[in-house]
Amino acid sequence: MDRDKNAREVGVIKAYLPLKGFGFIRREKGKDVFFLRTDASSEAVLFEGAVVTFSISIEAKGPRARDIERQG
Repeated sequence: MDRDKNAREVGVIKAYLPLKGFGFIRREKGKDVFFLRTDASSEAVLFEGAVVTFSISIEAKGPRARDIERQG
């Protein structure tokens, strides 16, 4: 089954380590996904508990959230 590359997923920021510049998003379905600070529209959206939408890219080390945007 091919995944639509433009499909958006919804999740919640599970952890964000601003000094290290990365974190994890808990997805509605599937495993948590890694992100870098630069994957967000702005750093203001990156706080634990924030509901976000994002797209997934498959990297050498596994899935990564891209184009992260806060909802609500």
